[in-house]
Amino acid sequence: MFILSLSYYFYLILLNLKSIIMKTLKILTSAFLLTLCLVSFSETPKTGAKTNVYFVQASHTQDQCLKSLTEIKGKGDAYLSKFEFGCMSGNHMGYAFLEGTSEENVRQMLPKDIQESAKIQKVDKFTSAQIEDLHKQHDSK
Repeated sequence: MFILSLSYYFYLILLNLKSIIMKTLKILTSAFLLTLCLVSFSETPKTGAKTNVYFVQASHTQDQCLKSLTEIKGKGDAYLSKFEFGCMSGNHMGYAFLEGTSEENVRQMLPKDIQESAKIQKVDKFTSAQIEDLHKQHDSK
């Protein structure tokens, strides 16, 4: 009888420990996620300069291909992920939407070999309301 009640006592202790561990893990997970959110928001540019989005077409030759790809890769995986390439289908062109304060600012982000030949165009997104306003302005003329 004594062994049975001792076993039951240890069983209750283990259940209590499991509950404490689970609560601790929930708190730690929440703290970690909150930290990630704070870090991601703190990495946004704090400069007063307004950034715009630019569509970039960066051409290179077959001979320049590997060097250009390596330079873009060297700027980090986040930067590399902004690009799509036509190289595998014989079109040695990189396409990207990059954020910058000016066309020249975006041009400086590119590998030196392709900066001069790159075509860079500022682009904008439209909301449905903006398109409706454009129709109203057009119709009133």
